[in-house]
Amino acid sequence: MPQATFDIALSTEKTLLFYKAKKSRVQVVAHDGRTLNLPWELFKPYITPTGIRGTFTIFFDHDGKYERLVAV
Repeated sequence: MPQATFDIALSTEKTLLFYKAKKSRVQVVAHDGRTLNLPWELFKPYITPTGIRGTFTIFFDHDGKYERLVAV
């Protein structure tokens, strides 16, 4: 199954920009150098009072469609 692992660190202020729908996509760089442009909705379960921080792995099906996002 295709996958990509990346780190993300969004402050509370930046997280609020997404939450208030001023932005709808999050761009990250995977550990292997690929740039991913992901829908904001994927990150909502990981919001904390300090924003969003951590390492995540996103899994895709064989057609390249998102299957799941997992905090590592």
